[in-house]
Amino acid sequence: MLRKLRLKFVAICMALVTAVMAVVFVSVYVSMERNVESLSRQVLHRVMQEVPIGGSGILRPDIDINIGGEQVLLPYFTVEVWGSTAYVTGGTYANLEDTEALQIILDTCLQQTAYEGTIEDYGLRYLRQENGLFQRIAFVDMSMEVSILRNMMGPYLQIALISLLLLLGVSILLSHWAVRPVEKAWRQQRQFLSDASHELKTPLTVILSNA
Repeated sequence: MLRKLRLKFVAICMALVTAVMAVVFVSVYVSMERNVESLSRQVLHRVMQEVPIGGSGILRPDIDINIGGEQVLLPYFTVEVWGSTAYVTGGTYANLEDTEALQIILDTCLQQTAYEGTIEDYGLRYLRQENGLFQRIAFVDMSMEVSILRNMMGPYLQIALISLLLLLGVSILLSHWAVRPVEKAWRQQRQFLSDASHELKTPLTVILSNA
C-alpha cells in the first residue's frame, strides 16, 4: 500500500510539473515562431524595396536578418509578371527563368486572393505588389524558418528533459518524506494489533480451559 501511495505521489507531481512545462514550452515556441515569421516578412518587404524594378537577374545575397547577434541569409527571389510573361528580376536562386516549377509557383500565388501568404507545396512565403501594368512578387524560403526554430528550440528541449529528470529524483525523495508519517502510523497500528492479540491470548486460554 505504501509503495502505491509513493508512486501515486510521484505521478501527480510529475503530471503537474510536465503540464506547466508544456504550457511554457508551447508559449515560447509560438512566440518564437511569430518572431521568425515577422523577420521573414521583413525580408520580403526589404526585397521589394531594394531589388530594382526591371532588374536583370542580379543576385543579392546580402538580404539577411539578425538572429541572436548572427546574420542569417534567407534564400529568396523576385519576379515581375507582365500579363502572361514572367521575369525573374533578382534573388539567390539560379536557373529559375522559364522553368515548370516557376510557372506552378506563380500560378498558385496568383490564384490566391491575399497579397501575402504561403505556398506550402514549395515551402515559400510570398508578397505581391501591384504596379499598374505589372505585378512584383517576392518569395522567401520557409525552410529556413523551420531550421531557425529547431536551432533555437533545441537547447530549450534539452533543458526541459534535464529538468524533468531532476524533478523526478526530487519527487521520489519527497514521496518518501511525505509518506513517512503514514508509514509510522501504519507500523504503530500493526504493533498495537500484535500486542493486543498477544495480551488477549492468555485470558482467552484460561477462559477456554475453564469452560
